[in-house]
Amino acid sequence: MDDQHPFTSALELLERRNLALGSLLTAERRVAYLGILLVLLRFRNNHELEPLHDDVQAALGGTPEAAAFNQDIRQLLEWGLVTERIEKERLRGYRDVRRRKYRYTIGNDAVSFLLWLESRRQDDLHPEDADTRDLLADLIACLRETSRLINKLALASIDYEEARAIFHRLARMSAITENVAQSLGDFNIRLLVFAGGSYDIQRARQLIGELDRFLDRFLRRIHSLRGEIRPEIDKLRQPRLAARWEACTRIMQEEAAATQSLLRTRIPDPATTLATLAAFYGPSGQLEQLTSRVNRSALLVWQKLHTHLRELERRSHRLEDVRLRLAELAALPPDAVPRAWMHTVFQPAQMRGDLHEWTEHVKATPPQPVWHKHRVRGETHVWLEDQPPEDSESPTISIEERRLEQLADWMRRHGVAPEGEHSARLSAAAVGEFDDFTRIMEVMRSGLLGHGRRLARIGLSAEPLAETAVVATEHATLDFHDLAIHPAGFR
Repeated sequence: MDDQHPFTSALELLERRNLALGSLLTAERRVAYLGILLVLLRFRNNHELEPLHDDVQAALGGTPEAAAFNQDIRQLLEWGLVTERIEKERLRGYRDVRRRKYRYTIGNDAVSFLLWLESRRQDDLHPEDADTRDLLADLIACLRETSRLINKLALASIDYEEARAIFHRLARMSAITENVAQSLGDFNIRLLVFAGGSYDIQRARQLIGELDRFLDRFLRRIHSLRGEIRPEIDKLRQPRLAARWEACTRIMQEEAAATQSLLRTRIPDPATTLATLAAFYGPSGQLEQLTSRVNRSALLVWQKLHTHLRELERRSHRLEDVRLRLAELAALPPDAVPRAWMHTVFQPAQMRGDLHEWTEHVKATPPQPVWHKHRVRGETHVWLEDQPPEDSESPTISIEERRLEQLADWMRRHGVAPEGEHSARLSAAAVGEFDDFTRIMEVMRSGLLGHGRRLARIGLSAEPLAETAVVATEHATLDFHDLAIHPAGFR
């Protein structure tokens, strides 16, 4: 797992790669090209990095034609998959155009591509999946060994071999974690492939049995191992070990700088790597998400296989019944007219077992309701206790009455309520804040809508006027047609 760059873009993957590898697979002479590259790879494995032209041609076997071989070599050189070098000792003159003096070297991208092709071929011939349980057990062993090594270190006398052993195991932890994620992802894809297939009865029963065994053992073991991994990671992240990790990192960086031309070494950050591992194996981490996804896929396959198996068994029973009927029909005499047999074949497939006789002339007694004897009726438990009123002497009023009382109180305090036989203007209200606008609108609604029945409940009535009134606060203004507020019964 790459700590600095967890996500790689497509542009980064193509950077510094030989794009001619795609042309290699689609070319018409791809077999000949791959044969030459395989020969160069075998020479490389035998520590012959630059074989001669004649040696490569001879190693191909079958003595290929020189013209075709030279053309294939030139194409590989143009693609950059092979490089050439002229051997100075074999130079004859400027007229000598023989290629036997050339030495060839296979490129690194071509080597990696051939190794990938060989690994894919081995997977086809000998398929073998990595068991996640074994990977997690290896990780636990690696964590415990790393904890043992780093705890026995003396901070003042850490040497390069000790630091290298610890960082090797740290890199091993990341590699195992990558394999765990890949194995669970591949396993989930394989389960989903099973869900879309069609099987016979024997194969469906076999898969159902394997899934039952899998759900009982595989996921349970993974959950048990995950519980052991997280404490071991926490031990390596203890603050008391921070100085030892820093010392080991410094030693590895110094050694890598001293041999940078010979060894290609990546020094991971221990704190970042351990934090990534802790997040992967922690609660709600990626391992738990992957196992949950596998569990859901397994249950989906299990349900679909059960449904498919029931349908296959139902069809099998129907075919068996048809074969039995055909055998009975074949056993009848040649001159027989099997009317009664045909009637039994085509009669409704249902059992006549109703205890209540019901015909066109005799009506059955309808079923009586079930009477439960010796039933003890229980009292309903009231979970909310009755709350005594705050003031037992005050009468209970509704919410609407309470709102009308508040509206009447506002009208009195703001000079809108009429006094005695005199009327009042709504525009004369003493407005001081924005909420007073809401009260003015409420007075207009109560006095005009519904023939003013709501305002009449507090002993007032409203008469619309033609004049336009304006009331304002510091930040807002309200324009409306003025109202005359009269006492109830005003003429």
